[in-house]
Amino acid sequence: MQYVQHKGARVPALGFGTFPMRGAQCTRAVLWALEAGYRHIDTAQLYGNEADVGAALVQSGLSRADIFVTTKCGVYDASPEAVQAELVESLDRLQTDYVDLWMYHWPNRDTPLAETLAALADARTAGLVRQVGVGNFTIPLLHEAVEVHGADLFSNQFENHPLLRQPAVEAATVALGVTVTAHSPLGRGKVPGNHVLEGVGAKYGKSAAQVAIRWQLDKPDTMLVPKSTRREGIAENIDVFDFTLDDADRAAIEGLPNGQRGSDPPFAPDWDPIEEE
Repeated sequence: MQYVQHKGARVPALGFGTFPMRGAQCTRAVLWALEAGYRHIDTAQLYGNEADVGAALVQSGLSRADIFVTTKCGVYDASPEAVQAELVESLDRLQTDYVDLWMYHWPNRDTPLAETLAALADARTAGLVRQVGVGNFTIPLLHEAVEVHGADLFSNQFENHPLLRQPAVEAATVALGVTVTAHSPLGRGKVPGNHVLEGVGAKYGKSAAQVAIRWQLDKPDTMLVPKSTRREGIAENIDVFDFTLDDADRAAIEGLPNGQRGSDPPFAPDWDPIEEE
């Protein structure tokens, strides 16, 4: 496993995403992931699967201290009272007394950013969360959070994959002392089967998905949370630590058509422009 070390935490760079799985399928997949060696699990209030993830954490028999758990809040109501109530619910569903990373999932225009960030900071001070972060924050929003409100953020989670490359957002995030977490790193099913990525993978005996994962892991201060419902896919996605990409591989990836965004709900912010490389 490869790790990101930041703000005193040592986090597995390759985590396991759980959206949109629910119920027994989710619990089973998380158990398979833990058996395969994943020690970083990503969930959210919005996903409706925190209890299913919590069941897997307990059933695994692993020490809670050995698993980095992320959950998220604040999609529909980001008021301090609402997010604090969500955290209590999250801890109960996950069957834990703390989460390693608590994220403000999507920026909400109805609540001043400073108020939500203060609520996250209060939870960290109380020991209910170890680190706080944000999700789907654009460059202006991230600057506002860090520079205007002085937020001490661990990570900014946003969609990033070979078909939606956002180097400016990555660079701005890292420059502000915040790590990158890529969600949907397999492009919600668009990456597997991509002929360019398959061609790169053929050099190493790897799949297109494995190439996409390795491409992210080669970047500094970067984590990612791919999801699979299949035991074979879960094992395949973590089998990426025996090869690295070369400059020609990266050039091929950066030559792919860009801008294929898979996550763009009505409450999304005004996205940063997609750059031509």
